[in-house]
Amino acid sequence: MKLVIGKHAGFCFGVRRAAEEAYRCLDAGIACVTLGPLIHNPQEVERLRQAGIASVDSPAQVGSGETLILRSHGVAPEIYEEARERGIPVIDATCPHVAAIHRLVREYSGNQGAVIIVGEADHPEVKAIAGWAGSAVFIFNEPEQVREANLPGRALVVAQTTIRRERFESVLEEIRQRVPDLTVKNTICAATSQRQEEAEELSAMADVMIVVGGHNSSNTNKLYETCRQRCRRSYLIETADEIPSEAIHETDTVALTAGASTPQWLLGQVADRLNALFP
Repeated sequence: MKLVIGKHAGFCFGVRRAAEEAYRCLDAGIACVTLGPLIHNPQEVERLRQAGIASVDSPAQVGSGETLILRSHGVAPEIYEEARERGIPVIDATCPHVAAIHRLVREYSGNQGAVIIVGEADHPEVKAIAGWAGSAVFIFNEPEQVREANLPGRALVVAQTTIRRERFESVLEEIRQRVPDLTVKNTICAATSQRQEEAEELSAMADVMIVVGGHNSSNTNKLYETCRQRCRRSYLIETADEIPSEAIHETDTVALTAGASTPQWLLGQVADRLNALFP
């Protein structure tokens, strides 16, 4: 068996930064909690919980003397205001790329412009961006949704940072036909694009493609979709215990990648198990 591991697999900059902030709190002895799961990876979230960092659903659940860590997805401005009113110390681990989108949509909506977000409406990053975009905000994840909407004549378009490039372009093409005065900002993260392009290349040459990451991770599922289009034997797994060993043959080339919220230690465990199964 030949094993090929993607160079861009695992934590992106924003997620790594958020995790490092959490572990810095632990090292400093600061009692802290995260607003929602810090990242979309159950194993890393459990690791943090066992180390002493739990998650809460709202600032109202933060205990006395605790510091609130805001995850890389970002939050709406109301969260900052509530934390301020309650006197809760905040460590803002919002990804700088996401924070830049917040500033962008806030400025545009402040000039009475509508904001269109291309992404998943129920994703925490998209919810946060919408919170900064004012009242005239539209969220689309499919071209069909655009056709059914009553759109204004002027708008700004931004993208969820982890959306697939093809999805963004297909939705944008429909928006262009509906909105005459359109400002487009392709805010897909460069690391996301690199990871997707690499996944395309790996899955095209591999007999077996394995994507490591949380089943609840949007970007990991998008990677899996990309791989499945090019490699019939593509698998999404969370841990080494889920390796489909019965589907791998000794003569296969196996390629390995991971979502942006997958820690390096998990990716390493999967690689080690594969090497142990097929030396």
